[in-house]
Amino acid sequence: RANGGLICYNRFMELIKTDEFNIIYKDMLAQFPKSELKSYEKFLKLFGENYILYRVVDGEFAGYIILFEYGDFIFIDYIAVLKQFHSKGLGRKILSLLKDIYPEKKGCFLEVEPPDISNPDTIRRINFYKKNGAQKLDVNYLYPNEQGCIPLDLYYIKYKDLPSDEDIRVFITELFKQVHGDLAHSMEVLQKIFC
Repeated sequence: RANGGLICYNRFMELIKTDEFNIIYKDMLAQFPKSELKSYEKFLKLFGENYILYRVVDGEFAGYIILFEYGDFIFIDYIAVLKQFHSKGLGRKILSLLKDIYPEKKGCFLEVEPPDISNPDTIRRINFYKKNGAQKLDVNYLYPNEQGCIPLDLYYIKYKDLPSDEDIRVFITELFKQVHGDLAHSMEVLQKIFC
């Protein structure tokens, strides 16, 4: 799957060129906490064969998803539907379509903010993922960022099989090497996850 051309999946998800990323990044700045975002330049360096950007189309540009692909699994790094398209079932459709795009994979990992009753959006997101088959893994997961790290919950959506403890360890280690490897403290954060 090269990121140089446009590939359509059921005319709903398109693998897009990174020169179109500036529009998506503006939306990311509005929809994601700053502590969970990479810099624009870092994204551009990451995009390639196994760090992939899709545009979601529902008659017009409606959302996006950024994935990391390694071995038997995929990882949703970012997923969002534009505000004007919320509550139309697009998020569910994206998650469902991923199984068709990646039929050879065992499943999909994703990070989710822990529930916070003072922030109802965290509860809403957790409920959305659970309704779509995600189950929380028993992992003390930390997301490395420029400031250090933040605790997030690691969830998994099964396509074929549940991951073993070794699968989880290998996948997270590779994710940290390939996606977070530019952070000097990423391996230190990784050790905290598995200690």
